[in-house]
Amino acid sequence: MIFSCKKEKSSSDTDRVVGQSYAGGIIFYVDGTGQHGLIAAESDCCDTAQWYNGSFVTTNTFDGQIGKGQPNTKKIVEVQGNGIYAAIVCDQLVLNGYSDWFLPSKDELNLLYQQRNLVGGFANDYYWSSPEYDTLRAWNQYFPYGPQYYANKSSKACVRAIRAF
Repeated sequence: MIFSCKKEKSSSDTDRVVGQSYAGGIIFYVDGTGQHGLIAAESDCCDTAQWYNGSFVTTNTFDGQIGKGQPNTKKIVEVQGNGIYAAIVCDQLVLNGYSDWFLPSKDELNLLYQQRNLVGGFANDYYWSSPEYDTLRAWNQYFPYGPQYYANKSSKACVRAIRAF
């Protein structure tokens, strides 16, 4: 199953800055070199989704640091397989010509929260991140106020895909 979102904005190949439309979405983080960072899709990929595919399994995706969203997403999909759940929605997303989207790590999601007004389009709800807390729970973030919590993997939360550049 391939998930697809609409919307496309022009991009620029120079002066990459937070809030800029670039490479399929909106830049929300630029590293110290100014050459690499993270891009968010302009809208949520689905209304809400569960973190898991219907079975409580340990995926060993405990690392929530910046740079871990993509490997976490790949590992979640590898372990959980088919279904409709947060990681696979991001992993199979094709948006504005890009197919390398992923579910953000805990720290990546927090960076996205910090730039939520520049990126826009967020619901006043919880958003999933890729790290799990344990076999039954995974981390999410409450976007109206910012705290991160762990919740049951069967709970529904919003999903915003990101990609790296």
